[in-house]
Amino acid sequence: MATDGKKAKKKKAILPTDPMAEAGRKIFAQQIRRMKSHEAGSRTGEDIESVHQMRVAIRRMRSLFNLIGVYYRPKTVAKYQRGLRDIARALGAIRDLDVLILDLQDFQASLPPASQSDMAQVVSILDERREEYRIGLNQLFDSKRYSRFLRQFQRLAKGRGRGARRVKRAEAPHQVRHVLPLLLHERLARVRSYDSVLPAAEDEILHALRVEYKQLRYALEFFQPILGSSAGRFLQQAKQMQDILGRINDIAVFSAYVSRLDDLTPEQDAVVEAYVAACNEELVGLREQFNDAWLRFNKRATQRQFSDSLLVLR
Repeated sequence: MATDGKKAKKKKAILPTDPMAEAGRKIFAQQIRRMKSHEAGSRTGEDIESVHQMRVAIRRMRSLFNLIGVYYRPKTVAKYQRGLRDIARALGAIRDLDVLILDLQDFQASLPPASQSDMAQVVSILDERREEYRIGLNQLFDSKRYSRFLRQFQRLAKGRGRGARRVKRAEAPHQVRHVLPLLLHERLARVRSYDSVLPAAEDEILHALRVEYKQLRYALEFFQPILGSSAGRFLQQAKQMQDILGRINDIAVFSAYVSRLDDLTPEQDAVVEAYVAACNEELVGLREQFNDAWLRFNKRATQRQFSDSLLVLR
């Protein structure tokens, strides 16, 4: 049985000679399985990682459509992108509060006892809001629309050639080994082009850069099994950048979110203001970390890791 499992796994592995649509189909199948495996946990909220992991799987699939959507029929791309977007929004509302509540609870531990009680009340308000969002998420999961979407998407992922555009000329570039280097270099170029507006960039610019890093990272991770070993080292650098930018974005989002809370007592307002002040102080250090990491990322040695990883595609 173990041998059969290995054969099945090998059969589903991406090959350099796969058409791009076929490689995408294999990746979609993996990510759909990952998404489904975290649905039950997302329903209950017992482990906040379930929402996070389900959301990541959906983000990866949306990113994959953005990367190789031209190899599928336009109606196919629009249909599944729309369905993934709706699920992502329902999960995102909960995930944002999951992370914000954890952040507030960490800050709460640094406060004197009386202020800890005030912060606990703020957290309780946000927890109630989170549960309201979870009701909406479960309604989505229970809907016929969701069941139909998932059933059709699985059919696409399991059926070779489903939804794919027909290759009109045999010599047209459409295999992974021919197309992927160009796609990955384009993703890298979209990151490195921010050099013209850094380091003195507003939060909106850094948020946009974070998204580009995420797209680059996902693209590399999708195809890492057929890339050279240096891809892993390059990915570590990209992930470090994404983590720093992610925290900078969290601070901007969280500070704005808690600042808009209504009907707080003066004591609750005070602990919220203290939290925002602490976030702004942390932001100074994060900006310094980002500038150092950006210089390391753009070094020739780091960029060579990226280039070397593509040399095996022949």
